Amino acid sequence: MAISHRTNRLKLIGTPAVEQLQNGRYKLTVNCTTMNSREDWYSSNKARIFPDFGSLESAEMSIDGLVPRTGEAYADMRLVSVQSSTQQEKYIVTLVYETLGDNFVQVKDDTVSYTESGLRRVTRESIAKAGTDFQKTVGTTSISSQIDGETAVTCILASYEVDDTDSYREVTEVYVQSGVLSRNISERNGGTGTGKLRIEVVEAFGETPVTTLVAGVKIGDEVSNVEGIPTRRLTFAKGEGEIKTSTRPGRIAGTTEVTAVSYGTEVTPTGVLISRSETQQDGYIQFTNTCIQGTIEGTKQTYKDVVQVEVPGEVKCTDISVSSGGISGSIAVPQVIPRRRKTIAAQVTVEVLSNPPDTASVAFDLGAISCSVTSTNVSLSRGPGATVTVGKFTLTGFTQNFGASARIQTYPGCFLTDSSSTGKISYISSETPRAGGAGIVTDRFDSDRQTKCIGTGSTSAVDYNTTGIIKRNSRPIVTDLAGVTYYEVITWSV
Repeated sequence: MAISHRTNRLKLIGTPAVEQLQNGRYKLTVNCTTMNSREDWYSSNKARIFPDFGSLESAEMSIDGLVPRTGEAYADMRLVSVQSSTQQEKYIVTLVYETLGDNFVQVKDDTVSYTESGLRRVTRESIAKAGTDFQKTVGTTSISSQIDGETAVTCILASYEVDDTDSYREVTEVYVQSGVLSRNISERNGGTGTGKLRIEVVEAFGETPVTTLVAGVKIGDEVSNVEGIPTRRLTFAKGEGEIKTSTRPGRIAGTTEVTAVSYGTEVTPTGVLISRSETQQDGYIQFTNTCIQGTIEGTKQTYKDVVQVEVPGEVKCTDISVSSGGISGSIAVPQVIPRRRKTIAAQVTVEVLSNPPDTASVAFDLGAISCSVTSTNVSLSRGPGATVTVGKFTLTGFTQNFGASARIQTYPGCFLTDSSSTGKISYISSETPRAGGAGIVTDRFDSDRQTKCIGTGSTSAVDYNTTGIIKRNSRPIVTDLAGVTYYEVITWSV
């Protein structure tokens, strides 16, 4: 009679294969056939024949499953692989389980190798069920590594890698013996060309390295990395001289900035000194000097640019003719051509100077050009008044009206071409008949209006030049240690 495995949809084929692994672990391979090979591979049935990764071998897959028999189930045996195949018209499901517990267990014995400096490196692979917490600290956790009957060697955790799946968590740990991984000693000429400076760079893991130089002084301490191992790099020096020179493009075109770091004897590069520092380190003085080399002052660049400039306006005091209903005359008015802008090509010069210019012949400047026009309007009109007769005497009076107004208009950036003008309009304002003597007489009265324009101010484009400086921008770039400031000066000119 067939034996059901986990669910009544699967039947065992033969006997499961068991493989003994290291450190008390086992691997179980179970081959089963399905009850209905035509339909059991359907998606709707997959949950009944394919258990979840990480599930226990003893767990039931569904409510109609069978509990394991006494002594059948292995402890902590969890599913790591499941696949199906067809063999002689049978649908076969192969389930693979491995021992995966709550604690990490080594998959195999440690792998031991050695660094170039002879320090022991131990690689350890461990496994546990998915989600098991890994609590070890790089640089702190240590192990005791022993091969055969040798004296045990203490190694410190240098790195680890975690591989997670739905079934298990596998960790690969790398432990390294404490000690010096590398040591390098170099010798350099002193800054004066006569002294000697010896530099020793030591890379160490798990310990604080020391110098092999007699009376060597520590001048550098940093964290580094050697072949994936976090290390501590210490630099020691003995003697006097320059230990580093660096060069980079200068902030001023056509120059470079050179930095020299020296110990004992100060080294200053040639050029203009722009920064200097002095630091005390373990009995040594570190000097850092930066100089600008190359031509600092002078023209750095020229090119053409399009700019807008202003043209002065013109004001002309003139008169215009007016007429209406047979009456004509003239009115004084200011005739204006307003100031305007135009586009021209300018020469642009970029310079670096220690004394930027503070005077220049300015082109297209309207600052000194302006004028104003005062316009006046004066009128006088008369009309007949009342007539009084006494006996044979008759006297007619009159009425009159006088008006005056004025306004002032200003024209910045404009000059006068004519500074005065006058306009006048005269006409008969009234004509009144009346009895006089033996007949009729007419009283006639006249009116007139007079306008004037009087201009004051510029009568020419005074100080207006079409050659010279249009504009200039200056900004400080750098100040050297002698107190000299260098400026970038950009000038637009025609």
